[in-house]
Amino acid sequence: MKKIKAVIFDMDGVISNTIPLHYIVNKRVADQLGIEYSHEWNMSMQGLSRTDTVKEIVAASGKNVTQEEFEELCDQKNKHYRNLLGGITESDAQPGIRPFIEQLSELGLPLVVASASRNAPFVLTQLKLKGYFKDIVDVTTLKRGKPDPEIFLKAADLAGVKSGECVAIEDGAPGLKAILQTDMYAVGVGDYDYLKEADAHFRSTEAMTVSALEKHLNQKGWTLYE
Repeated sequence: MKKIKAVIFDMDGVISNTIPLHYIVNKRVADQLGIEYSHEWNMSMQGLSRTDTVKEIVAASGKNVTQEEFEELCDQKNKHYRNLLGGITESDAQPGIRPFIEQLSELGLPLVVASASRNAPFVLTQLKLKGYFKDIVDVTTLKRGKPDPEIFLKAADLAGVKSGECVAIEDGAPGLKAILQTDMYAVGVGDYDYLKEADAHFRSTEAMTVSALEKHLNQKGWTLYE
């Protein structure tokens, strides 16, 4: 058996129940531009950076906005999101994710967060989970965002392991596309068809237990244990 030596996590929708907050702030941007915004559209953009998300919404609106207007939309979106984040607590961790993280940590595996959100350290602190992670990728140091694999490759470097020795967990389409461009073991979590492209798929974070993950890995000749 080959040993998995690190686990990389997306944050929104995997660790934190913050997808509804993204929907609220993104819908506000769409409303300002006079177009409808759906939950499906919201999920398709999970993992994109703040600026890339606003670019998608502006492009869909067909409106011409100046650079100043674009930056104002981005700034308003971030301020609104930060205000909403101030109210999150430990109870806003995804169902079942806390014991999953705790058990992986007990196995001695380095855990790294690969989130497009610049607010990741704050969110993890609010959830009282930050201490379990060896590192968090600083997205301001990246040249390209998801669906480019750079953020996940950077996470492997921070964990001190080869990319092919990592499990990477995602719920968003851009993030999963990024993982699938690497030799990492891809895990998709959520009830969307595109997640079935992953090496292992769990319909919810509650279903994503360490023992269930181990079973999937064993089928490919991998193990989480020594």
